[in-house]
Amino acid sequence: MGPTGAGKSSFIDKATESTGKGVGHDLRSCTSEIKVTRCAVERSNVVLVDTPGFDDTTKSDLEILEMISNWLNQEYQTGTMLSAILYFHRISDNRMAGTPLKNLRVFQKLCGKNAMPKVVLVTTMWDEVDDEVGEQRLAELQDSYWKAMMSRGSTTRKYLNTRESAVELLGFIVQQERAQEGVRLQEEISDMNLELRETAAGRVLCSTLEDLAKKRMEALRRIQAENKGADEKTSEDLWKEYAQVKAQLDSALTEARALRMSLRQRLNKGIRAAWRSELIVPPVTAV
Repeated sequence: MGPTGAGKSSFIDKATESTGKGVGHDLRSCTSEIKVTRCAVERSNVVLVDTPGFDDTTKSDLEILEMISNWLNQEYQTGTMLSAILYFHRISDNRMAGTPLKNLRVFQKLCGKNAMPKVVLVTTMWDEVDDEVGEQRLAELQDSYWKAMMSRGSTTRKYLNTRESAVELLGFIVQQERAQEGVRLQEEISDMNLELRETAAGRVLCSTLEDLAKKRMEALRRIQAENKGADEKTSEDLWKEYAQVKAQLDSALTEARALRMSLRQRLNKGIRAAWRSELIVPPVTAV
């Protein structure tokens, strides 16, 4: 798992000596469905499962979560457990915010604390940064964003975009003895009979609603404060910013409706406050 373009498909192609079909070279996600590939590593049969990132270019985050959830729970019902969960992160990213941070938050909730010893945090794109810069970023990840996961047993490894590096990583996993347990999302849906919207991962996706509502309100405050006496270009830029935040919130609300969230869950304090602001009309008929 991991963001679009983090090297998941490339890793599988290298590990299985594929011709490269399915590897993305542009801004569009090349993995729009879950793909299962088999290979042999150290006399062991390994099944690699490639998933789209939550920032997929063709599917919404909700659709991605439903896709992963369905696959995980189908396997869970047959008694098949994951031996390891690889989370890919580009070491070339110079900051951890926005989409990468959301990917990580959803991933953590999907796995749950008990599955953390199965998690391998894989850094990629080392050929795009100086070694010193890469090591500094890795240290920051280990000391902050990944610290809680590592304290519960997660490990970190480097993938150097070579066949040898891919085989070495899989060999490391094969040699590890890990308890055969389900991940949190499987247990929540199959054992606890929760709906997807009620799972920890589902709640994370919907938590962006309040954040977006706050940004929308802040954009309005800036417009109201700065629009008086502002030149045409400044006014235009402010309204563009507001339109972008509005579009994000509308998209999030669409996903919330798809999750069949209750009115009480959707209309949290932050969103109600945004809807009551002067220039926002509550979309009551759309709920």
